[in-house]
Amino acid sequence: MEKTRTHTPIELSPDRLLFAVLLCIAAHFSFAVMGASAKALSEHYHVAEIAFWRNLMLVIPFFFFIVLGGKTHLFKTKKPVLLGMRALSGGISIITAFTALSALPISYTTVIFYTSSIITPVMAFFFLKEKIGHHRWTAVIIGMCGVLIIAQPSGSISYIGLIAGICTAFIHASNFIMLRGLKSESPVTITFYFFLAGTIIPALFLPWVAHGIAPAHYMIFGLIALSAGTGQLTITTAYRYAPASFITPFMYTSLIWSILIDIYIWNFELDYISIAAGASLIIFAQLYIGWREYKNSKT
Repeated sequence: MEKTRTHTPIELSPDRLLFAVLLCIAAHFSFAVMGASAKALSEHYHVAEIAFWRNLMLVIPFFFFIVLGGKTHLFKTKKPVLLGMRALSGGISIITAFTALSALPISYTTVIFYTSSIITPVMAFFFLKEKIGHHRWTAVIIGMCGVLIIAQPSGSISYIGLIAGICTAFIHASNFIMLRGLKSESPVTITFYFFLAGTIIPALFLPWVAHGIAPAHYMIFGLIALSAGTGQLTITTAYRYAPASFITPFMYTSLIWSILIDIYIWNFELDYISIAAGASLIIFAQLYIGWREYKNSKT
């Protein structure tokens, strides 16, 4: 008589959880470094040129990783339209994100980008016809109030940067929605076409905005690609070692890195009260929406 195999859930040891936390913190530090690099380069280059080189330096090694690894089947997709839309929106979001970073302190853009998870339920309501109760609508309103506080810290904020940051948050939210329909696709496939679109889209503007990379800036361009790749790798690995509900709160360490960069690199005089108040409302709204989703999943 054949014995029936039973599968027991993998125990999440303290060491695994600690390793996941450290990876998450390292990932968001890497993303902060990427933002700082993009901001530094924006003083000399158009954001489209920065986005082009950033993605080109990522898509080339990614391409050879797939080909040399004998994984060319990952170039194929069963959902070309949805994958194309996701890649297109992702490529555009790099340009809008770099535009926001070039015009605003990194800490302000970081807080504004947080709103993407608040906007996601709204996008789901309009495009997926998902029901949103008054609890979520209240959380969305509270989060948007946080954005308004950030938008008027001193009355001198760049509204081009603000609009670009909000557009980036909306695009990120739409990406989250599209990723729901791409669950059957390999993350490698999704990421490759994201990098590919992020190279092609800004390349369309290069004839009018490109100046070529000065040798003095080779290291910064390399840093922006290295930090982006490291951040993507470490955050992906972190979610393999711990549940998303455990990892997600540590994403807010990015605000700490952003404030430190603003202070010690650009010597910005930040309105800490506005940042703290706005970030608190946005983070509260995010956590409340997450808690409601978790509660609803148990009922």
